[in-house]
Amino acid sequence: MEMTKEMLFDMIDRTPFGDLVLIEDEASYGSIMATYVFVRYARERGIKIMIDDVLDSLFLVKKQLEFLGVQDDFSDAIVIKTGGKMDIGKVIGRIPLEIEPVIYLSRYEGIANEVFSEGKYINIVLGLERLFAFMHEPLEFYTVINSIQGFLGNKSRKAFYMINKNIASNLKFNPIPELEEIATTVAYIREKYGEGKVTFGKTPFIEFLGKEFEIPLEKLLQW
Repeated sequence: MEMTKEMLFDMIDRTPFGDLVLIEDEASYGSIMATYVFVRYARERGIKIMIDDVLDSLFLVKKQLEFLGVQDDFSDAIVIKTGGKMDIGKVIGRIPLEIEPVIYLSRYEGIANEVFSEGKYINIVLGLERLFAFMHEPLEFYTVINSIQGFLGNKSRKAFYMINKNIASNLKFNPIPELEEIATTVAYIREKYGEGKVTFGKTPFIEFLGKEFEIPLEKLLQW
């Protein structure tokens, strides 16, 4: 079944603020196109955008979109950078990855909560697997997991966490099982014959369970 823009935007409309959507990407352009969709959605609905940018993941998204013929400087998006050097969007906070996880999370939560106090946001999290690659001890790993869980139910955001499944699955601490437990929705993006295939492993919308949706790249870019 082909997923139309109307179907997908309606699903995002029905996703309550406070929910956490985990997107497991196994496709060439999965995270790039998901970011494109959520930014388009936010702009059409008049909702503010916040992007968590781990190690210049947003820069890579921007460059890949340019390769596909889409020009976007994300100038209307508030950005919290973790590591990296390439500034895209309105960067309001920078946090080095070298510091202790507890200190890192304290800084991040302080910046994020200040942002969320100013209204409702579509919150896009990019490069999550890169963040977990820095976790070498169980305490560090679960400190980050607990921080993510702590934002669940925050009525100032609809959160979309993007993770490269192939990379994350091979890390010392694979975060995917824990993140699936936390998430209210889990979506898988795969690729077949040049088309994106989306399935849902967990969703409050029963009508979407067990179905595979096709999203042709060329049609998506026209949304």
